[in-house]
Amino acid sequence: MTDSAKPSNKRKRVVLTITQKLDIIRQLERGENKQDLMRKFNIGSSTIYDIKLQKDKLMKFASSAETSKASDERRTLQQPQHEKLDNILYDWFLLKREEGIPISGPMLMEKARDFSEKLNIAKECKFSDGWLSCFKKRHGIRKTDISGGKKSADSESADEFSAFFEEFIKKNNINLDQIYNADETGVYFRCLPTSTLTGPNEISVHGFKKNKERLTVLTCANATGSHKIKLLVIGKSKNPRALTGIKHLPVAYKNQKNCWMDRDIFIYWFKCIFVPSVISELKAKGKPEDSKVILLIDNCRAHPSDAELRHGNISAMFLPPNVTSLIQPMDQGIIQNLKMIYRKNFMRRLINVEGTLTEFQSSFTIKDAIYGLASSWNAVKPRTLRRGWRKLLFVTHFCSDSSDDEEFEGFRCKKSELTDIMEALKNGCTKNLSLTQLEMPEIEIWMNVDKNIPVTETLTEEELIRKMIAPEEEINDISSESDHEKSSEEKISWGEAEKSLSTFLQFCEKNAQYSAQEVMELHLIKERFMKKRELSFKQTDIRNVFRRMCGATAEAQSKEK
Repeated sequence: MTDSAKPSNKRKRVVLTITQKLDIIRQLERGENKQDLMRKFNIGSSTIYDIKLQKDKLMKFASSAETSKASDERRTLQQPQHEKLDNILYDWFLLKREEGIPISGPMLMEKARDFSEKLNIAKECKFSDGWLSCFKKRHGIRKTDISGGKKSADSESADEFSAFFEEFIKKNNINLDQIYNADETGVYFRCLPTSTLTGPNEISVHGFKKNKERLTVLTCANATGSHKIKLLVIGKSKNPRALTGIKHLPVAYKNQKNCWMDRDIFIYWFKCIFVPSVISELKAKGKPEDSKVILLIDNCRAHPSDAELRHGNISAMFLPPNVTSLIQPMDQGIIQNLKMIYRKNFMRRLINVEGTLTEFQSSFTIKDAIYGLASSWNAVKPRTLRRGWRKLLFVTHFCSDSSDDEEFEGFRCKKSELTDIMEALKNGCTKNLSLTQLEMPEIEIWMNVDKNIPVTETLTEEELIRKMIAPEEEINDISSESDHEKSSEEKISWGEAEKSLSTFLQFCEKNAQYSAQEVMELHLIKERFMKKRELSFKQTDIRNVFRRMCGATAEAQSKEK
């Protein structure tokens, strides 16, 4: 046999899809052996090296693609000739899709021509069917909608998805406690009823803008109401003064300069909050860690693709566009219930304020809001959470929680609950007359003041272009705090804390409003406090002994020299 006739041992060239490349990255991060991956995918070490270099770009593409199919089909990350134009057009497309406006191929091409003229590159561009096809593939867009008119809530699509989801659950044998829904909402966390700001003692209120100071809150729970994920709260400031020195928060806190939810924050929440919490819940229930879990989310622009929201058998599923108001569980009264509880507790504090309403509003910090929101989320009942799923999973799963004559339309503020607030205002010991003069319609408006505020960034076409061309013009101030917001930096000693705790305990012991059980619970808290104080002193003594030993050693060494 001649040399030319010998079989070649040369490895066949393999071009991996983006999904495969992302899989390699995940396996490398888990500590998989490089040689094993080379054999598994039939690739060389240089390919592994290139994939690692492209990690950020690959992750960015996967998070921005409309579906995971885009990553399954595409193999390269070839950049467009005019990257700024491409990015502006895609941002515009996402904005219009979120607004429910259908976009056709010709509309995309026409808008591309418009943007190219504004960028002064029209002569360099040709917008053909081939260009459109490449644009759609580049961003993982499945199709564009050629129907006209802005879409409203789509009852037919909602019914179709509900039927599909029921069948999906049965086919995959997924328990209801392994199905979750997450959704964002904006909260004006220290908003006062409008007329209180112009009461007898508040004629000239400085800082009315504080009414619009906001947080974005992400809520998530499963369909049985047995597992609530702790809240994610997004504020403006990275390190709010009011949170200085706080060791443990009852929520996950992230910052974004406009309090928007964005892709990076959502990915952080999914990987660092949702997944660990779900795995812990599965363990607690004695279920395998690889049990299938579904996270239902809407098509919000800030949500990454389903390719990015995967961890083993934990994955995301998107609701169809224009159905969230009809069947998304969190939008069926759960979020409204959370806000109603928060505002009732806020009003209770407002009634008992000693100073003026302006002073109360200024002193109510982001820390108060965070603990108030966490407490309110904790007070949302499992029954309330279950009911939120009735429109998606039909009444059959939740028939034991309902009656035929019961109307369940978004947990509208019941008249009796509003009446309770009104009675509290009339009978409370408040010194602010403007509170006692509030009428029920205004209370109801106040309860719903932030119902529809946006949770993601919304830009005009001019702002899209300016953001891309001159990002340095973006506002860099991330402080959300007023000049009056208090700091928690002041150190409180163990002795001061014990004195305050003892005073509060004595007050409760002699007050008929507190039951014997509640007083006993306070005594137990004091006992735990004393044990922790003793432990703290022991640790301090050990540190002091160690410092003295180190000091003596250093002194001896210096004498020897």
